[in-house]
Amino acid sequence: MNDVAKTNDQLPAHLAQYNKGRIGNIDSSDRVIPRVKLMQAISPELVEFPEAKAGQFWHTIGQQNLGPVIRGVPIVIAKSYVLWAPRNDDRGILARARDGIHWEPADAEFTVKPKGAPNPITYRTAKTVAESKLDQFGTSIPGDANSPPAASLTYNMMWYFPDYPELSPSIIINTRSAVKPMQKLLSRIDSKSVAHYVQAYDIGVVQQKGPEGPYFNFTYTGAGFASEDVAPITSAFYEQFAKGGWVANDETTEEEPAAPADRNPPRQFDEATAGKF
Repeated sequence: MNDVAKTNDQLPAHLAQYNKGRIGNIDSSDRVIPRVKLMQAISPELVEFPEAKAGQFWHTIGQQNLGPVIRGVPIVIAKSYVLWAPRNDDRGILARARDGIHWEPADAEFTVKPKGAPNPITYRTAKTVAESKLDQFGTSIPGDANSPPAASLTYNMMWYFPDYPELSPSIIINTRSAVKPMQKLLSRIDSKSVAHYVQAYDIGVVQQKGPEGPYFNFTYTGAGFASEDVAPITSAFYEQFAKGGWVANDETTEEEPAAPADRNPPRQFDEATAGKF
């Protein structure tokens, strides 16, 4: 049998003459961007792939372990809100506000039974996040002022990884306990006088403890700037994706244990304060 399939992505020499063409009438808005996930003890990849390890990064499309530290250059970010069903409820995502403002579906009602709630409760999305107030503390269990927001603030950050150009760009999703390290990163990005897409950061891992046990969280450490050969690539990616029209692969799964509610989170990062995204 002819060997027509390769186990890796190295291009055979006899195919170098064939330029990549356009496949139909699709564009970047049809593209699902791969995701890089921080593996937790409950991540299903640990069962399916021997190479996947808790506390290390996993590329969902390449099915590759990237280790506990990745160097990346941020391309673009999308801020949204996600209304999740409780963990013991198999409905998963109930509603989204992809633009960070408007609920999809709007004016919907969902009856849920969160852990710790004495009785079933109803979440109402209204038309906007602000109207619903589901992003505020005390809304996951009404009557319990210490309960976290029912809707999870979520940041989808697109990254270019200089050490893994074939796996770039990819999305890292920061939500729940990962919101704080992302907001600190965004403040740091905004403090620099050069475009974010030529700044470099080491994306690392730290173990923390939540009400459901220990879990792994993100760290972001400055690593200088993009090299002379990388900067044109990241700039081009920014121009391509800055207007949106992309989604993250496998963004409908929630695996991270919930962290304790932070009553004094850092300021929320938005376009008015950013100036670069």
